[in-house]
Amino acid sequence: MGSTALPKLVAFDLDGTLWWPEMYMLDGGAPFRRDPKTGAVYDRRNEQIELMGASEAVLRELATDPKWADTEVAYVSRTEYPEWAIPCLKAFVIAEADGKRPLKTMYDLSAHQEIYPGSKVTHFRKIHKESGIPYDEMIFYDNESWNCKECSKLGIHCVYTPRGLTRDSWERGLADYAAAKAATGSP
Repeated sequence: MGSTALPKLVAFDLDGTLWWPEMYMLDGGAPFRRDPKTGAVYDRRNEQIELMGASEAVLRELATDPKWADTEVAYVSRTEYPEWAIPCLKAFVIAEADGKRPLKTMYDLSAHQEIYPGSKVTHFRKIHKESGIPYDEMIFYDNESWNCKECSKLGIHCVYTPRGLTRDSWERGLADYAAAKAATGSP
């Protein structure tokens, strides 16, 4: 990417964007366990929760690529089951590309976890207040178009991901963010 503008905050919805099934669809919920051999995550009734599309690769990039050193990661979810989402984030381990060396959990990768019912505008206002990051330096990936429409009114660059986070949606979002910054003359 070179000198292309990068956001100061990358935020992700969880259910239907980063993982499947959604928390409300689980019969078992917490506690979650990680299979030490495969890395797969299961709820207490052995239903597997899977990272969607390019989620693991994107999170690995955020954890390892030096160009992201000045960028914070946030999870923004309006789930009715925050008591399940947080332990699930702690169960998923992002590993080196070869899968041999664990890097950190999804939870540890993030600086902000706004995971509770209510408007995502409220979630982002709290992140903005705590971090000082301007809304126009944030990018948000979500599988619900109405969340994107609502949050974009704050000035957040929102990326609609109807099939979850894919490599295409990740790269398209970053390219559109950089183009918008270039058009306004912002760094």
